[in-house]
Amino acid sequence: MGGPFVGVSFHHSSMIPQRISFYYPVANSIDHSRDYWTRDTSYVADWTLKIGDGPLRIIGKEPAPFELTPASVSFIQEKGDFLLKADYRFCQNKPAMILTIQMKNTSDKTEKFEFSTHLKTAIRTCHTFRPIDRAVNTLEEDAAYFHFQEDDAGHAVVFLANGGDKPIKSILSNPPLPPSVRQVYTKNLNPGETLDIVQIIGSCSHEESGELVADLEKNFQQEVSLYENFVADKAYQTIFHTGTPETDHSTAYAKAVMAANAHYLDSEIVPMPCPAEYNFYFTHDALVTDLAAVNFDIDRVRNDLEYIIHHASDAHVIPHAYYWKDGRYVTELADSDNWNNFWFVQVAAKYLRHSGDSAFVESLFPYITTRVTNSLLTLEEDYLMWSYRPDWWDIGHNYGPRTYMTLLAIKSLRDYIYLSTALDKADVPLQKYASLADSMETALVEKLWVKEAGYLMNYHNNGSLDEHYYIGSLLAAHYGLLDETKQDKLVQTATSVMVDPAVGIYNAYPMDFEQWGEFMKFSGNEAGAKYYYFNGGIWPQGNAWYAMALIANGEKAKAAEFISTTMSLHGIMEGPNGQPAYYEVRNANKENPAEYGTVDKPQFLWAGAWYLNCLYQLYGVTDNGWNIALDPFLMEKQEDCSFTLYVNGNPLLIHLKGSGTVIRDIKFGNSAVNTAVFPKNFPEMKTVTVVLGESPKSPTLLSTQAVLESCRFDTNQFRLTLKAYPGHECESVMISPAIPKSITYNGLPYSGLWSYENRGGYYTISIHTVHTANIDKLVVTF
Repeated sequence: MGGPFVGVSFHHSSMIPQRISFYYPVANSIDHSRDYWTRDTSYVADWTLKIGDGPLRIIGKEPAPFELTPASVSFIQEKGDFLLKADYRFCQNKPAMILTIQMKNTSDKTEKFEFSTHLKTAIRTCHTFRPIDRAVNTLEEDAAYFHFQEDDAGHAVVFLANGGDKPIKSILSNPPLPPSVRQVYTKNLNPGETLDIVQIIGSCSHEESGELVADLEKNFQQEVSLYENFVADKAYQTIFHTGTPETDHSTAYAKAVMAANAHYLDSEIVPMPCPAEYNFYFTHDALVTDLAAVNFDIDRVRNDLEYIIHHASDAHVIPHAYYWKDGRYVTELADSDNWNNFWFVQVAAKYLRHSGDSAFVESLFPYITTRVTNSLLTLEEDYLMWSYRPDWWDIGHNYGPRTYMTLLAIKSLRDYIYLSTALDKADVPLQKYASLADSMETALVEKLWVKEAGYLMNYHNNGSLDEHYYIGSLLAAHYGLLDETKQDKLVQTATSVMVDPAVGIYNAYPMDFEQWGEFMKFSGNEAGAKYYYFNGGIWPQGNAWYAMALIANGEKAKAAEFISTTMSLHGIMEGPNGQPAYYEVRNANKENPAEYGTVDKPQFLWAGAWYLNCLYQLYGVTDNGWNIALDPFLMEKQEDCSFTLYVNGNPLLIHLKGSGTVIRDIKFGNSAVNTAVFPKNFPEMKTVTVVLGESPKSPTLLSTQAVLESCRFDTNQFRLTLKAYPGHECESVMISPAIPKSITYNGLPYSGLWSYENRGGYYTISIHTVHTANIDKLVVTF
């Protein structure tokens, strides 16, 4: 849970957090844990309560019910003689969080309540996690200041001020004890009366501390409102309405999580994976989030791409990560064996299709080209991408041919071809890259498809088969890189071997990586225990890739059920050990009911984004690398669905209605059209309405594998203007109540390959063409 400047982590529903992360002026944290795997065993503070002559009670560390939003959390605990409520809220523009503690007398007599908080303010530095347990401590009125004078702490000041009932005393620790402050609050409470404590906790520079704290003591409520309104606005400023309250709430919550997971870093607010566990920027987290955001928030995507190239090297190498470490800001660059190279190309291509912003993508092109050429340094003679890591993970060191990296490379090469075509890059050898992608696709099947496994597998450096099933292979279905038989087999194998219907798909199977540490060169126990983390845990992108594979395989109803059960906020809450969480990783250990379904990092940036990405694809937004098109779907008894979709820079409101599996008719605004593919040039409009039925009213274009410059249908003629490059093979697919009477290509009768299939009441027509120029014209007469 957190805001732009401060984040907190809680474990086991305790009111007192285990960690406070500060992002300003640099990244530091209060965290007294000794080990990542046991970070739930220590606390940043101690709270005690004494009522009248009763005993001193230790409170705040036992599990308590809570109410959660992406921007705040409230814990409530009721005992026989008191009710305790603790709210954690965050500031929009000031580097602080607001802890409100309310103690209510629920007994039937007047009592003296004495409540004490002891905040242990020793910090750890970002990234190296070095403990600093000395500070210059000062107390001014009710505010405590702890000045950490070390360079790697950024000379930061941690402060605690009061905005509610004042403490009767504040006690600072003295060296050699670690820095801390104990504040004692007392009040005689009649039955039903409350003690209202407001602690303002933050971090800043020494020079601004006094003025900043004085301002916060007066204006913290306004700051909290600004932040919570900002997050709520992001949740609802674009539309995704399915008519199912649980789904509609889940989509709003996911967008709010995407808004809330942004932190201060080096004078900017940038996307961060988690509100408190990570104090650094990861390019990967921003990019995979943007695969969803590009549908409804193209400004965010442009900002992220601008940030990435701003932190790239002079040689156009993009960052892998950016963070504060040891007194300076550090950039880790993405080497050739890094998936960020591929995600960057794919997001840039999606951004161009959704935004139409060719001028900005032109500025990205040198970085895109460098990413493509550098990534191919690990393309070996077998036409497969080799990598040191297994599948999509960032641990291990065993160089071998990898399905996941090969899939990303093929897709990225083809996106690079699209980008070069759309931007008229005559100097890019498009046919060379197209042939390379085709050769890699052939090698993928010939060398990594294991018939006995029914799955795309991997190999170790010594040539032996890696017998683990990994989620990354599912992208082959999503990218359309397998024939129908193998695609179906891949999906069914994943279903039978890797899927737990209650929680999702295992990251890898079997879960035995504790036995592979030496061979794979894992560092200690970084793979995690069985059913956890890399060792068979449930990851949001794995669930997304499985859902996307089901969608690609024509199993949308099954995908819808899986998405609802394992990926939506409500599905996760209702599952084993459920809680409101778009999580980083979920425990899959069904052998232990206490662990099964529990999550780590329950507010995770790209978990919400992958959920939204899947919903957009489920309800029919398709992207074949050349165009955005609609392949609409409504569940049984679902009356309609509406969502915001950016196309060519225009925020369109898409309405789906009707029943059936076939597009009956489409309207752009109030005008009937005959294309489910959005042409580059389309009339000004705000809405698109698609009516489903059993057959089309008139011929309708479903897809084409070239840029659709324009599409007109009149007097029974389809006139398509298609942009690609000479030699490019293109398939255009239509549905129609009748078969074509004639086809011409660039003004001449077409004698190439085309076919049709009777669907019982209508026809599916496929026309295969080979471009003779950059711009070709296809005319189909019915």
